[in-house]
Amino acid sequence: MEEDLDFIVGDILTQLKSTTALSKKEPEDELTKEKLEEFIIKNSGKLIKKSLDIIDDVQAYISSAPDAKDVAAFAELLKASSASMESLNKIYISLEKNKTTKDIKQMILSLKKNKIPKIISHIYCHVRK
Repeated sequence: MEEDLDFIVGDILTQLKSTTALSKKEPEDELTKEKLEEFIIKNSGKLIKKSLDIIDDVQAYISSAPDAKDVAAFAELLKASSASMESLNKIYISLEKNKTTKDIKQMILSLKKNKIPKIISHIYCHVRK
């Protein structure tokens, strides 16, 4: 009987050790201004993927046995997921807009640089005549 108890206690201790070993996380890097954009996009994507998986699970659960509290929680989950996807979409649109604006300004600058020498040479030719 005592041997069984020792075996059970030893088994429990082994399980606890393996659980704590799994739960230990590596220390995260410090979040700097340069890494902020990457951090936001990466973690927003993870959050959205997880929430979509949860939505599928909750929807299957609710369809089998609907309850008012579960339906309300499901609605809130959908609302939160939609809001996070909208935020990520706004970030993407903002990044694309900034990129496009920068490209347009570079094109305008390039055109101005190319036209000025032509205008000057054209004026110089008229002045000489």
